[in-house]
Amino acid sequence: MADIIVFHTAWMDKYDGDRASLSAGGFKFAVEHGYGHEMYNFRDIDGQYYGYVPPTGTLHFEDHFPVPKKTEVLEGVTVVWTAPHPEQGGRAVVGIWRDAKVYRYDQEPTGAPARRRKIGTEIAGYRCTAEAANCVLLPPDARPIFVLARQRRGSESWPGQQKVFYPKPKSQALRRLIEILRDIDLRSSPAVKASNGKGKKTGRSGWQADVERRRQIEVAAVKSVGLHLEGLGFTVHSVEKDNLGYDLAATRGDEMLHVEVKGRSGGDVVADLSVNEFDCLSRYQRLRKPEKHYRIAIVTDALGKPDIHEFVLVRGRTSAETSWWTLDGQWRLQFEERKAARLTAKWVNK
Repeated sequence: MADIIVFHTAWMDKYDGDRASLSAGGFKFAVEHGYGHEMYNFRDIDGQYYGYVPPTGTLHFEDHFPVPKKTEVLEGVTVVWTAPHPEQGGRAVVGIWRDAKVYRYDQEPTGAPARRRKIGTEIAGYRCTAEAANCVLLPPDARPIFVLARQRRGSESWPGQQKVFYPKPKSQALRRLIEILRDIDLRSSPAVKASNGKGKKTGRSGWQADVERRRQIEVAAVKSVGLHLEGLGFTVHSVEKDNLGYDLAATRGDEMLHVEVKGRSGGDVVADLSVNEFDCLSRYQRLRKPEKHYRIAIVTDALGKPDIHEFVLVRGRTSAETSWWTLDGQWRLQFEERKAARLTAKWVNK
């Protein structure tokens, strides 16, 4: 197996200049400036990718691999890119580079790479390169968790806060990475296809007065979300009849999701929550470190070509900064709380 190096950066959707999708996590520069040089890590420049890693200093390859001291370039490496998951915390795998070159020191691009990696007056440097054909960027909802937020990481077997991590031979971390890599190789293409077409429909209202048709829409919506999650490697169970406040329970390794599904016949990304569903959502929002994560999936055109919009809770430092987003940063939920009343008729014998 090729040598593996894990590089940790900020979370983004496409890493092709999509500053709007940045979730800075604990990266000080990204927090202060609203962007990071990793925003170009998956930009194709004449068939090559150039990868930036937040400041790491000199990479001492000889301390981790059987290479000469002060080796300048390590070739044939598998680079695993991770980022803080905006919903679940921990580290999620966002992409893989096969047969990459990793440099001991930061590199300054010239020519086309310099022009294509320019941010204002800055030029984003790089620490590794790979052919675009050897790289896979996972869509946001297909990014598996490498290290759980609640996982103890005190030993050398798991990464702590460092931006560069070398998994130890026979360690749990290496076994987990090998499992993730194998899974990505098996399903990366279906996962990428599953994410296509999101966020492009708007149009007439999808509300349906016909009760049977509404039922058909909901059934189709739940089925499409279940199949989508299964395509991403989750084991899915329907709990619709249990009145829990969500429709699907899904697991993938140590990840556990509860998903409330709402179906639409039209293209408007809107939905109504019942009192029970809203209570479930509200309870989840009050938790700081939940073991299971709650999501809202709104499926538009459910009876035609279902388009899934999956919203997760992105927790801010305050309640005002906490909101529900799609993982690609394209859509944000707005809540309009409505009052309701129960009407009871009483027969009056006059």
